[in-house]
Amino acid sequence: MSTATRSAGAERFAARARRRRFRGAVRVVIALLLAVAAGGLAWLVGWSSVLSVNDVAVHGVGDDLRSDVTDIAEVPIGVPLIRVDTDGVADRVRELPDVGEVSVRRSWPNTLTIDIAAREASAAVRDGRSWWSVDETGVLFGRADTPPDGVPVLVTPTDESARLARVTGVAVVTSLPSSIDQLVESVEAESPAGVRLILTDGTTVVWGTADRAQDKTRALLALMEAHDEDPPSVYDVSAPDTPAVS
Repeated sequence: MSTATRSAGAERFAARARRRRFRGAVRVVIALLLAVAAGGLAWLVGWSSVLSVNDVAVHGVGDDLRSDVTDIAEVPIGVPLIRVDTDGVADRVRELPDVGEVSVRRSWPNTLTIDIAAREASAAVRDGRSWWSVDETGVLFGRADTPPDGVPVLVTPTDESARLARVTGVAVVTSLPSSIDQLVESVEAESPAGVRLILTDGTTVVWGTADRAQDKTRALLALMEAHDEDPPSVYDVSAPDTPAVS
């Protein structure tokens, strides 16, 4: 191999080596730039005031409840939005009796949004001189001097241990067919298996649990027809296959 050939080969080898070193240096620079950018972004999101909370938006409720939600949420104003414990905020808001479903989300750049579905009254429960609304889960809320409009009255204990009784009572009072509902003055639920209907004429219907409502309705109507001329004081349809009177 001639000297000129060896020299050209060495030059090509040196050029390839320079290109490899250049590409390596470029990769190092890019990696450094990416690391700096990631660090800057992390600082911007997690520690700077640029993306911190400066507003709390509450959706789905009226002004009175909105104020209560804002107070109990205890959202830390000025803290970076990404560092707010949204689960903790939601748990605190759920402590309000009037609040049903709660979701908390970050609305960039500076707002924490609390979306709420307020509880809906399924029945009214009297407690001394006051009235509670009760929903289908047996939760009492919205204490007021008058019962809520458009819901049936449920006579049931108001202590927390009676929640299952309220659930059963609500299930019964909201599922009565019109043929029975128009005859009912009130519904009493002392226990999950102790629901009674008080008819407008003072007659008591032992209803039992919320199960087999259609069968109980048919049994009650049959008993009422059979004793039309001599109505009893109590109809018992808690076991609809073997109804009784007394």
